[in-house]
Amino acid sequence: MNRHTVLTSGRAYRGLLVLVALMSVLGARPVEAAPTDSITAMLARANSGDTITVPAGIYREQLVITKSVVLVGEGHPVIDAGRQGDVIFIAADDVTIRGFTIQGSARDVVEEPAGVRIRGNRATIDSNVVRDTLYGIVMEDSAGHRVTNNQVSSVMEFGPERRGHALYVWHTDGTTIEGNTVTGAKDGVFLGFANNNHVARNRVLDARYGIHYMYADHNTFIDNVFRESVAGGAIMFSRDITFRGNEFAYNRSAASGYGLLFKDVDDVEMVDNLVHHNRLGITLEGAPHAPGATVTLTHNLVGFNDVALELSTTTGVTFTDNTFVGNLEQVITTGGSVEHRNTWALNGRGNYWDDYEGYDANGDGVGDIAFHYDGAFDHLARQNEWVRTYSYTPARMALDLAARWFPAFRPAPSVVDPHPLIRPTLRLEVPESGVRRLADLSVALLLVGPPMAAWWRIAGKRAPGW
Repeated sequence: MNRHTVLTSGRAYRGLLVLVALMSVLGARPVEAAPTDSITAMLARANSGDTITVPAGIYREQLVITKSVVLVGEGHPVIDAGRQGDVIFIAADDVTIRGFTIQGSARDVVEEPAGVRIRGNRATIDSNVVRDTLYGIVMEDSAGHRVTNNQVSSVMEFGPERRGHALYVWHTDGTTIEGNTVTGAKDGVFLGFANNNHVARNRVLDARYGIHYMYADHNTFIDNVFRESVAGGAIMFSRDITFRGNEFAYNRSAASGYGLLFKDVDDVEMVDNLVHHNRLGITLEGAPHAPGATVTLTHNLVGFNDVALELSTTTGVTFTDNTFVGNLEQVITTGGSVEHRNTWALNGRGNYWDDYEGYDANGDGVGDIAFHYDGAFDHLARQNEWVRTYSYTPARMALDLAARWFPAFRPAPSVVDPHPLIRPTLRLEVPESGVRRLADLSVALLLVGPPMAAWWRIAGKRAPGW
């Protein structure tokens, strides 16, 4: 392998001299590499403020960076630690790592080895591939980082429970995590005791939790995608959190399967998000947790989940302008009645419910009678726990339908929306697979329709007055 230093404009010797002179005046200089140089040797010769451009190749070493340098890979050089400890350890402030493939950390779960471990402040980790490392990019006891446009995965032959977190933010504030792609990690984005961070336009697939989040305040999540994991996100013991324009989808594990779980949270705002095709769309418990705090869900789509909302008796959430469509169940409750605990309309606007059977006589887009959701099955299951074995079966839907027909069997409603909307506020594009599911459903209805019609005719003849 030909290892020579490729300087920013250095194709000609004369240009090289001019560039060296200019960067000396500015207080930074390029660092030359001998034909057999390691990156460690380049770092040893560098001064703080220098830019080191590393030629393409495979570098079998671990890096410890103790100077404020910019490390740039040309042709995506590979740094491979040979399964020894962290691949890159950053101890200095103002370090940049850009354009590398970083791989081969140790695999000892107790040591939590990482592709990149940051303990200095204001690091920039941009446009790298971090793979085959137990943990991906770890930020701890520091602040002010930019982690952007990286591809991060853990040790793929491990199961999700043995892998490490991809983007691990611990006791770290004021960081931007943007444009990263995560596949095959324990938690895609983990924040613990981490405040004032901004997480935007990331994509997380095949994780345990897309987001795992505890004791972290004043953070924002904008336009992220969390799909096909054990759970989309778990947000706990935190306050002042904004979710805007995110997608939580196809998280269907029987162990959890939440699109998003909120537990003991305060001052949460959730706007313009898509929560769809999960086992449980949104689960809320202790939301809000403190007196005077708020949790508000506005203009979100919660659709095509087995259950749209799972609410405990410790919720006091405001729901307005949301769209609830295609769910097998709209709301289930835990711990008792939630009839008067949540607010289902604000300023004369409630939510869109696809099973609303009211009308809009004046054409203002708001239903003229309230929407009630009864949840007869949940009521029966609270009294007889064994009934839950029939969850997500036709028996459940039959019971809820019977409660509508025979009000004597109807329990107290879990939802009373006084101003239900007539039209959806958000729509979900149906992918090709969804079109196939609709076709399959149509065939099923064609097969079931004639027997059902015959049954109604027989019942009508037998019932007096029909």
